[in-house]
Amino acid sequence: MVILLNPLFNLIFYKSQFHTRLIIHFFINQILKVVILMPAYNEERLIGKAILKIPRKLTNVDKVEVLVIDDGSTDKTVDNAIQAGADKIVSHKTNMGVGAAFMTGIRNAISMNADIVVTVDGDGEANTDEIPELIDPIINKQFDVVIGQRFLKNIPSNYSKKNLIGNKIFTKIVSFVAGHKFSDTQSGYRAYSKDAISDISVVNAFTYTQEVLLDLHFKGYKIGDVPISFTYRNDSKQTRSLTRYTLRALSIITRSLIFHRPIMAFGLFGAFLAGVGIGAKLVTGYTDLFNIHATLSSGLILLGAVSFMMGLFASVVFKRQMFTEKEIRHYLKKIDNNDQP
Repeated sequence: MVILLNPLFNLIFYKSQFHTRLIIHFFINQILKVVILMPAYNEERLIGKAILKIPRKLTNVDKVEVLVIDDGSTDKTVDNAIQAGADKIVSHKTNMGVGAAFMTGIRNAISMNADIVVTVDGDGEANTDEIPELIDPIINKQFDVVIGQRFLKNIPSNYSKKNLIGNKIFTKIVSFVAGHKFSDTQSGYRAYSKDAISDISVVNAFTYTQEVLLDLHFKGYKIGDVPISFTYRNDSKQTRSLTRYTLRALSIITRSLIFHRPIMAFGLFGAFLAGVGIGAKLVTGYTDLFNIHATLSSGLILLGAVSFMMGLFASVVFKRQMFTEKEIRHYLKKIDNNDQP
């Protein structure tokens, strides 16, 4: 059998990745499973339609399953999800936030042996007919994460300019922090590879969209995007609490920077403090406009130096933690591979 397969695989090697995958699937019966992860909170009106719209047959995919994470809903979200045919439903006892729901979904998707996870909101805004466009770059090994870019196709007429501007600002902030140009960091319509979902570390319960991109980018995963179409609900929870969302999202981005780039974060803060201290000394010494006490300016310079040292210390601690996490994941993956027939 090996003699017969070797020439065939040599020939296939020069073909497209699409044909390669089909032949490998034919001979070794590899199953490719896509799990649609749908966090939901009090979406009884729309959850059923959103689930029914999900295509259950996709090209190059053997199995599509729907995983609903009920984030403490007090209405009939769970009942309607069951009636619509959700394959698995996991419920939080209380409302914990979309970030917590996302991580609950990721853990359950891993236990379901998902090869690709597609996140879709339970409000039906996403056009799930475009799922193949999200997962194809992952199947073809082009990217580990694919973002559904919402603003390259037609933007809904009821999508406010305020939200559009806010999205662009947040996207530029995340792009600056990551040193990588993103196109739509607030989009929750995404696809993740098996390796990516096993390496996600999101600690904030409020939201996950920016944090997971920074987390995976800093860990070296390839992130791309494809244009998608969407509808927009004016009564969405995010719209009703835009100020709160902005402040929380900024704090999440700051914490992500501190965790993944502590020398940069503490260094910039330290440089600011030291700069103010040095500037105070210069102003006091060479002009009569201000008379700033020498102790204050010296203290600022000292705090700047301490901040930089804290960055060095935090870098060692965080790198050690990331190394430990990587070793644990490698060990678990090795056990999982050994358990497979």
